[in-house]
Amino acid sequence: MDSPLSAEAARTPFGPQAPAPCRTHLTDIHDSRRGRSLPLKLYLPDQPAPAGLILFSHGLGGSREGGSDWLSHWAGLGFAAIAVQHPGSDTRLLHKQSPLALRKAFREAMNPEELARRADDLRFVLGRIGRKGSFPEAINGVSRIGLCGHSFGAVTVQLLAGERRPDQRTEPVDPRVGAVLALSPSARRADHGPGLGHRFGQVQLPFFSITGSRDDGMGLSDITAENRELPFRHMPPGDKYLLVFAAGTHLDFAGQASAMEGSMFHIRRKVPVFRDNLLAASSAFWQAHLADDADARRWLTTTLPGRLRPEDRFETK
Repeated sequence: MDSPLSAEAARTPFGPQAPAPCRTHLTDIHDSRRGRSLPLKLYLPDQPAPAGLILFSHGLGGSREGGSDWLSHWAGLGFAAIAVQHPGSDTRLLHKQSPLALRKAFREAMNPEELARRADDLRFVLGRIGRKGSFPEAINGVSRIGLCGHSFGAVTVQLLAGERRPDQRTEPVDPRVGAVLALSPSARRADHGPGLGHRFGQVQLPFFSITGSRDDGMGLSDITAENRELPFRHMPPGDKYLLVFAAGTHLDFAGQASAMEGSMFHIRRKVPVFRDNLLAASSAFWQAHLADDADARRWLTTTLPGRLRPEDRFETK
């Protein structure tokens, strides 16, 4: 998924003609309270003052390399980023197992305890941002933060954005968080607890759900493509967006799918036809809600719909 942007995308203010330079840096941070080390990948734009910071959470079986297509593009537009690797639900699930054993391992990792550990991973990283010596100044100096995740990572950022689950503790949203983008979000077990209206009724932040008409759970769970729309449906109005790309499959939204994932689930790994529009829409969202760009907000709601294919769907509320 490393092809250049099309000429059409290059003409938009949110799709550069060529990827702008950005630096990446691999590091680890250690949470001594939990005895847990987190591998990180930092994306540092080639400018002294980033427009904001995006914190990314990968899906099951992923790593800090997850989301690299999206993160490198956003960094080229001036946003710093941190990709977090979650031990226990990362690439170690993929090692030396048959396809059947892998599916079992994925199902077992998709549990409330693992979700709580992931949420605490992001809270720990958030707590380190701005502390002297924790990160480069390009990251420590930001005042606006966006949360982003794919699949189980999307569920993770849903929690930090204000979703209330009966099996998870609720904490106040970090005041620096200004927007959330969820790739392949979901609301599993909708029949448990007080209902989806209660679960998502306190999500007040700008929230962008991006999914596809074939974005199911890859046979791992009861998630359907329709299920991916449920968080948007049950959030209160106010800067909420839903973009459904026709024929989009689960790994199309990962930002980078490993060869093992592609072969295991027999999902195509070529560049999706909607990649340029995904990059442009997501970039405009960050510009609008992290950089307070009124032109980007206007483009997102008035120009983007005309760029989409007739079979794609875009909704706002």
